[in-house]
Amino acid sequence: MMSEADVYKQVLEKIDWLVAIAERKNWTITIAPFIDRPATLSEIDAIEKQIGKVLPDDLKKLFLFSRHLEFSYQFDETLSEEFRQNFSGDIYWNLNSLPDQLANFQEWVKASLDPEYNDTEAIINTEKLWQDKLPIIDVANGDVIVVGNNPSEVVYFSHEGDEMHGKILGNDLWSFLDFHSRIGFAGSEDWQLEPFFDFEQDIMVMHGDKVDRYAHLLEK
Repeated sequence: MMSEADVYKQVLEKIDWLVAIAERKNWTITIAPFIDRPATLSEIDAIEKQIGKVLPDDLKKLFLFSRHLEFSYQFDETLSEEFRQNFSGDIYWNLNSLPDQLANFQEWVKASLDPEYNDTEAIINTEKLWQDKLPIIDVANGDVIVVGNNPSEVVYFSHEGDEMHGKILGNDLWSFLDFHSRIGFAGSEDWQLEPFFDFEQDIMVMHGDKVDRYAHLLEK
């Protein structure tokens, strides 16, 4: 198992790797790499007081490496039939934007609890699954990738309840970042993550031929 520092180092290395690929293949870098300084404990404490929640330990550790990191790219080519829906990649976290992200996420959750539009079972599942989650990535299509607390599982929240809704993308934040960086931060929209999800076993396939094949297609 990689250490947290090693995973963070890998994230930075994969960003450099993708920038080189994008330049060589004339892909569009939609957001140039931005890697901010580490957050201070007092900054984290201030955000916790503002949102009225304690951040998961793994999320705190991530902010202590960098309080704000983002990068995204996209391309027009079709990598293969297997990955025909993949056209971009992105990575994002930002301590200072967390209050606004949480407010928006809570509005989506509130809508999912409305008995006028949701049955009792769906409401119970929503309360159980989302009550202790914090957003980390706002997806372009309106969905959200969130982080839990103890364990810091990473979960996909589809505002329209699509097939990836509620699926665990990583059993903890660091295993997700390890996997996500190795697939070039494959676009955070659900359909770009679906090729890596085994719906029969209900798990994300984080290692093996498919992951290696995708990374090779990005690079070749």
